[in-house]
Amino acid sequence: MPFHETLFGPIPSLIIGIILVATGLALAFWGHGIWSSIMSLIGALLGSAVGYIFGAALGGGLLPGLILAIVGAIIGSILFAKLVKVALAFLVGLLAGALTYAVLGGSAVFVPGQFDAILVISLLVLLIVFALAYYFIDDLIGIITAAIGGLLLAAGLYFLNLGAFPAALAGVGAFALGAYLQTSKIRRKRQARAAPAPPPPPG
Repeated sequence: MPFHETLFGPIPSLIIGIILVATGLALAFWGHGIWSSIMSLIGALLGSAVGYIFGAALGGGLLPGLILAIVGAIIGSILFAKLVKVALAFLVGLLAGALTYAVLGGSAVFVPGQFDAILVISLLVLLIVFALAYYFIDDLIGIITAAIGGLLLAAGLYFLNLGAFPAALAGVGAFALGAYLQTSKIRRKRQARAAPAPPPPPG
C-alpha cells in the first residue's frame, strides 16, 4: 500500500488527490486572476494542518486536534486572504525550504539541544527565497502561481496513484504551459494599460 494511503487511508487519499489536482490546475492556468481566493483556501489548509499537528502533539487525542485544526483553518484563511502577496511569497519560500531540506537529506527527527545544520540551511533558503519572491511578486505572479499549481497537480496525481514519474511530468508540463499563458496575458494587460488614450474626436 502506498505511503499516503497508509497515513490517511484510501478514501481520504482519493479526496485529497482530487482537491490537489483541481487546485493545481486552477493555479497553473488561472492563478493570476483567482490567486486571492486560492491563497485563502491554501491558508485554511495549512492552518488546519498545523493546528492538527499541535493538537496531536499535545497528546489529547482526536478531539483537541480537530478543534485546533478548525481554529488554525480560520486563522490561516484570514491571514492568507488579508496578506495575499506576503502569503504567496512565503509559500514559495516554504516550498523552496522544504525542497532544500529533502535534497540535503533531512530526516525530520529533531533531538533537543542538538544543532541541525540541514534545518538551518533550509530556513535560510526559505528566508532568501521569500524576500526575493516578495520583491518581484508583481512580475513573477504568473510564474509563481503556475509553479505552485504544477507542484499541487503532481502531488494530487501521486495521491491518485498515477506514479511518481508521470505525476512529476504532468506537473512540469502544467507549470511550463501555465506560466507561458499567464505571463502572456499579464503582459497584454500591462501593454493595454500603458497604451496612450486615443485623442478626442474633432469637435
